[in-house]
Amino acid sequence: MKQGLNLIYLHTHDTGRYVQPYDPNAVTPNLMRLAREGCVFRSAFCCGPTCSPSRSGLVTGLYPHQNGMYGLAHRGFSLHDYSRHLGSWLRSHGMETVLCGVHHEAADVSSLGYSHVFQEEAPGMSSLEADTRNTEKAVEFLRSPHEKPFFLSLGLHNTHRPFEGIDPGIEPDYVKVPACLPDTDETRRDFAEFLTSAKRADTCFGRVLDCVRELGLEDNTLVFYTTDHGPAFPHMKCTLRDDGIGVSLILKYPGNPMAGKVCDAMVSHLDLYPTLCEAAGVPLPGPVEGRTLFPLLEGSEEKLH
Repeated sequence: MKQGLNLIYLHTHDTGRYVQPYDPNAVTPNLMRLAREGCVFRSAFCCGPTCSPSRSGLVTGLYPHQNGMYGLAHRGFSLHDYSRHLGSWLRSHGMETVLCGVHHEAADVSSLGYSHVFQEEAPGMSSLEADTRNTEKAVEFLRSPHEKPFFLSLGLHNTHRPFEGIDPGIEPDYVKVPACLPDTDETRRDFAEFLTSAKRADTCFGRVLDCVRELGLEDNTLVFYTTDHGPAFPHMKCTLRDDGIGVSLILKYPGNPMAGKVCDAMVSHLDLYPTLCEAAGVPLPGPVEGRTLFPLLEGSEEKLH
């Protein structure tokens, strides 16, 4: 495993595992491409099935009850120590850290400690337009000169409600709804809108993945995709069912022995903090609850937890 890698964090709102390669019902070819080139974790879980607590675990390596994010950031909750947030911690160790779009980890984005923040949104702007603009900002950053290794976080509004219509290529009558939902016309249409939202997010990620390849960054960059928790449907988000805490996790890095394979070992968002610090060659800020994923990826262990 190389150290000193660039890091690209691609993430969506409220998606769970309802994208390819987990769900063949979804139309997300770019995430499927990432899966074929990276490793798919089949049993990945968040550490809190609501937005801010879940994300806080990933960006601190600590459980929400340890890091202070007991509830939603826009409702007054915050981290005890923002210096260990990934955006701040990696920056303090010589990396250029950039946020494009959604974060949900502080009421004031300046608290997160990123080198640069690009958030294109305005009253009345659709999720699609906001995500497209923020994606273009991410691509613009990738195309700019880099004197230091970087950490780029691209956060999308999709697949968060409210949904915005149904793609012509997705026919509600033939949509298979999740088993925990009633198979009715209303639910099929609602889930078709969710699948449309996932397709739109995937298009944005495709722009970034294409850019990474075009610029020759694949040889020194770790790219991963995940989401905060399950979708906003009954028995999913805000519950401790698998559909509430189960998340997608796809990770790609140069020389990965698990490229194109799946890993069934149970892993957590908490494991990403030590993994990313190791990939970047950056020390940990102190004890963390997760364990680096590299023993699984490189075959020295079959399970972490």
